[in-house]
Amino acid sequence: MRGIEPVMPSEKRLAVTIVALMVLALTMFTAYYVLTSTGGQSNGVKLVIVTRLSPEEQKALREAFLNSTIAKQYGITDVEFRKLDYSQWPDLAASGQVDAFFIGEKPVYDRLCREGLLAPISLKELVDIVAGLDSRYVGRAGGDICWVAVGQAVYGFIVNKMFLERYGLPVPETWGTLMEPDYVKPLASASYTVSFPRPTKSGTARTIVHGILQKYGWDEGWRLLTVMGMEAGIVDSSETARDQAAEGVVGVAPAYIGYGIEAEKVGKGAVFKIPRGEGILYLSLAAVAKGSKHPVEAQAFILWLLSDEGQRTLARLFYYIPVRSVTGIEWVERIYNELKDNIFDYDRGLASKVDLAVTTYFEAAIADSDTNALLKQIGSLLANLYASGKLTRNEYMEIVAKLGSPLKIRDPWSSEEKTFTLDYAKEINNKLADGTERDKFYNAVKEAAIERYQAILNMLRGKG
Repeated sequence: MRGIEPVMPSEKRLAVTIVALMVLALTMFTAYYVLTSTGGQSNGVKLVIVTRLSPEEQKALREAFLNSTIAKQYGITDVEFRKLDYSQWPDLAASGQVDAFFIGEKPVYDRLCREGLLAPISLKELVDIVAGLDSRYVGRAGGDICWVAVGQAVYGFIVNKMFLERYGLPVPETWGTLMEPDYVKPLASASYTVSFPRPTKSGTARTIVHGILQKYGWDEGWRLLTVMGMEAGIVDSSETARDQAAEGVVGVAPAYIGYGIEAEKVGKGAVFKIPRGEGILYLSLAAVAKGSKHPVEAQAFILWLLSDEGQRTLARLFYYIPVRSVTGIEWVERIYNELKDNIFDYDRGLASKVDLAVTTYFEAAIADSDTNALLKQIGSLLANLYASGKLTRNEYMEIVAKLGSPLKIRDPWSSEEKTFTLDYAKEINNKLADGTERDKFYNAVKEAAIERYQAILNMLRGKG
């Protein structure tokens, strides 16, 4: 028979109870701290990714990735995106504070690659996918893969077929098509064929300006840009140009693919096109930081971006064109096919060396309210003279060639007469970072443009 167990005194029972409650509270607090500091999972991985995505875009991509099978398979329970200036990327790559980079200019990734600041891609599943990509989508250092393009965007133009039909104009195949005299017709009725943003206010316009100068050559490029400026309503944003083309207010507007697809959705005759042989490709890249504490999981993120699900997500969220052929998105197959043979080797390095000179010259000679008003008067006269048979096509082309050839200007620093050549643009580019010096150059260009345009205007009036 079991003996009677002794009864614990009430004071001792109370003390034991208090200790037990304290232990339980401490356990619960520890569990809460672990959960909240690791994104809700006690054993999950949190990735830190440097990007150029906006906060809204970050949120949408984070949600899509964390709900994916790949994120769960690799135990990734949180992603923190950080939008940071390019100047910080080299230090961050080796710091151990970040795991990956996503989106940004290709030259930045190339520099990180050259300097050994990116971890090599080695995850077998990812390497297998990369092996099937076009070589332009892969960055290498020696035998190692250091970055991968996971999406691409392209710059082209929106054409509104309803507007063009109204004036009996053909759909342009290239930017150069706009040099043809027919495209000046709408000026006779105070309409514009083109909507073109100021390149200092629109990255798309800036890219198109540089692209035309590179594709057509410096002199011919400026002739084309000047004619486009004559045919265009100058606006302050890519959004305005998109909306005008979408609604049929104009017939042509520069656009990157996202705005092009949005214009098509309006349903008023707008179609996004890649100009034949003139598409400017923008690659969206991803890479693993050299100092990443989670290199395998960072590669898993890139693996997801390149998966069918990830490619569709990028297309849906950001209108990125897949780098792998995937199905299920209406516009992708059409644009993917248009990319073939329609891309040229756009030199972003060259563009950066003359950017300030080019954009200042464009805005003074073409987009300034005074110079553009003169261009519109010239265009109106040209439209009437050509329509009435007083100008042949050859005569028209000779006049616009004179109109747009690079100007001779009075150099504001030496007072010598200088032609605005590519070499001169490189020479003065850095000076224009100073606002006062930019104003001097702007005024010199504007003065030379007005003098030329006025002379051509007087000559055309004599023909009328």
